[in-house]
Amino acid sequence: MKTYNFLKNIAGGIIVCGTLCTTSCTSFDELNTDPTRMDEVNPGTLLNPILYETSVYNWKLYNNYTYDLMQCAVSTSSTNGVGWWYMTDSQGDGTWTTFYKWINNAKEMTRLTEKLPEAAKQPNYDAISLTLQSWLYQILTDAFGDVPMSEACSADEGILAPKFDTQQQVYRQIIDNLKTANELFDEANGLIYNQSGEMLYNTSKGDATGIKKWKKFCNSLRLRALLRVIDVPEFNAKQELRTMLTDPATYPVFESNDDAALLAISGTYPQEAPLTRPQDFTSYVQISEFFVDLLKGWNDPRLQVYATQVTLPDQTKDYVGLPSGYQTLPSITASGLNQEMAKAPMKLAMMPYAEVEFIKAELLKKGVIDGGSNAAKEAYQKGVQAAIEQWGQVLPDNYFENPEAAYDDTLERIMNQKFVALFFCDYQQWFEYNRTGFPVLPVGPGIANANNQMPKRFKYPAALQRTNLKNYQAAKQNMGGDDFNIRLIWQQ
Repeated sequence: MKTYNFLKNIAGGIIVCGTLCTTSCTSFDELNTDPTRMDEVNPGTLLNPILYETSVYNWKLYNNYTYDLMQCAVSTSSTNGVGWWYMTDSQGDGTWTTFYKWINNAKEMTRLTEKLPEAAKQPNYDAISLTLQSWLYQILTDAFGDVPMSEACSADEGILAPKFDTQQQVYRQIIDNLKTANELFDEANGLIYNQSGEMLYNTSKGDATGIKKWKKFCNSLRLRALLRVIDVPEFNAKQELRTMLTDPATYPVFESNDDAALLAISGTYPQEAPLTRPQDFTSYVQISEFFVDLLKGWNDPRLQVYATQVTLPDQTKDYVGLPSGYQTLPSITASGLNQEMAKAPMKLAMMPYAEVEFIKAELLKKGVIDGGSNAAKEAYQKGVQAAIEQWGQVLPDNYFENPEAAYDDTLERIMNQKFVALFFCDYQQWFEYNRTGFPVLPVGPGIANANNQMPKRFKYPAALQRTNLKNYQAAKQNMGGDDFNIRLIWQQ
């Protein structure tokens, strides 16, 4: 615990200015200057802090941003926030800074491995490093577009103003890195520098069973990345997806919620819940009418997990949503959020198993992989069941007898359920909406963005115009501008 706390504090402070202004980053070991606090820094000592801090931060991203943007919740304190599709110029600054900080730490796992004697090296740390970097880089490029990658976090090599890689280059590297990681995982060995087990799959020096799950996480992320660029001409994504899904022995993916990348945190030091005060989770916000109506239409048991009931005039209780995008706060008593969602013990979603089943359902529906409508229906139903059970609920026996919940061979039906399955999973609902246009969101009278359209991306941090101007300008020109409505390569 003491070691973890030290790493949490020191890693959290890695050259924030460098990550924000130049994304050059510095080596972790330069900061390890207090030998009285730690005997050794090795790849294993970095792993749990990366897992915990990134997952907590991503939970907060959803709570502070995606929740409102995607109309799951509605603020009652203003009419010009992200729930009205209005963004400030600095909206994405925290994402940029924080992600590069932890990408640097993930890269440091590989740097530290390279410094070890040959007999002490272990490929599993390199594979995990590539997996985590890929996970973070995909979120980063999907949120901004072109981003530094090939020269990022390279201050040790004298690169203080890294070039921006194009979205195509970033995605190609992500996909290739995940393929390499899959080949590196050694299921016969555990993690020799994690005596008591890492946080995600409890892999340790003496227990290698979690490595198979890490491998499944790696390949499931590759499915996510390939699907995102499935219609981008520069990629042969359909063939790569077919190759993966017809060879599960080589490319294992999530098969159950037990495989899913859901980080369990206890709520006790040093694994505190994302919010210190659970009551802050429910302040000045109500569940949205759109979200309530969607779940009520399915008779979905998750609604009781997500929201609280209100008392109606006839003294009965029900779930009532607040209309999103309003101009004037409606005079209705709407359901609040369920405060229990913000209390630990809890699980923080890095990637849910249900997402894999919905990926399969989409590919089957589109004929990318063989199987037809019956196989698509089966994958859809598995995805729904997994998503419901992830929240501790039981799939009702008659759930799919409901015409609104039954598989109807449309992409919209798949994406509506995938939308709910990605609840509290960083920005994934936003990204998938911009890829497919689903779910169809109501556009309230107060929506502020141009032409009532969903923002496509964040603007780059303003600091880049001072510290990395030449490369910022090149990226801006390549993308056709630097505003919220610039379309990314995989978007509709």
